Amino acid sequence: MQKGMEYLDNCLPPAVALAVQRAMGKGQVYELRLRAGQPVQLIAAYGRGWLKGSGDFGMPEEALRMTPGQMEETLFLASGRSMQSAMESICKGFLPLPGGARLGVAGTAAGVGGKVMAVHSISALNFRFPAFIPEAADPILRAVRFPTSLLIAGKPMSGKTTLLRALIARLGNGMKLAVLDERGELTPLPEGAFSADLLTGYPKAEAIELAVRTLSPELMVCDELSPMESEAVLQALHSGVPLVATVHAGSLAELLSRDWVCTLLKAGAFAKVALVQGGKVEKVVDGFDMAADYGGRMFICGIGGNRALDGGPAESPDPVAACVGAAVDPA
Repeated sequence: MQKGMEYLDNCLPPAVALAVQRAMGKGQVYELRLRAGQPVQLIAAYGRGWLKGSGDFGMPEEALRMTPGQMEETLFLASGRSMQSAMESICKGFLPLPGGARLGVAGTAAGVGGKVMAVHSISALNFRFPAFIPEAADPILRAVRFPTSLLIAGKPMSGKTTLLRALIARLGNGMKLAVLDERGELTPLPEGAFSADLLTGYPKAEAIELAVRTLSPELMVCDELSPMESEAVLQALHSGVPLVATVHAGSLAELLSRDWVCTLLKAGAFAKVALVQGGKVEKVVDGFDMAADYGGRMFICGIGGNRALDGGPAESPDPVAACVGAAVDPA
């Protein structure tokens, strides 16, 4: 089983846990998707399909299935046997798990005044497992000289968080980093990130303010920006501390269709914007020029040989010291 995923044995039905363990022995597993009454689906580096008890892929009728009762029990065990204490997070659609994993939750919501207060009749659970590939950062390190602000755009499962972990590993060995991990996806810090400080569970806007005021970072790193954090990002900009963050967008044109993103880019909040597609850094563009041109002429930084974020082959990276100063390869 992948390192840090041992807790799965304690929350999955025995047959499913054994099948996942067998599957993980074949390569990196990214997602385990459970649906009430439906075949179990596995998404891995070596393929995707319906999971059989042997750990292999098969036809839907051959695959393992989860009963509604098993769905409820799995969520109960994943919450540490305390649904009440985890309900606030579940109502937001996810549950943080050890090692930076996350459990997506879907079901029937019960709310008051338009606010979700509880979730029951669980219909879908999605275990998302982190990948740690330090060399995934090399294309960015060839194109960007840190500390500087960077916005990483990509679709879900495109490799954005994998890239963030790699950057933390490379830069956090000398540069003062503040890692703002609201959803627990960047926890724990990678081995070798000795100069990184971790803030877990803080709302991003509060974490940005706290980090700037108390930790004197050279660079802040966070996942999944939303319009609610845009004002805090601008405050960080005025403080002189650059930010590396991700945002969901399938293309640069889609990114520019969001007014709050354009506002940040025009204000100079992000010097560079990187587009990640299919597990690779496709391009790195100048943030201010991108906003000014609104999808027209863009200034593309050469990123040299690209490396797949899922660990695929690529040419040997250039020495990163020329890009990041004190940052060196992690142990």
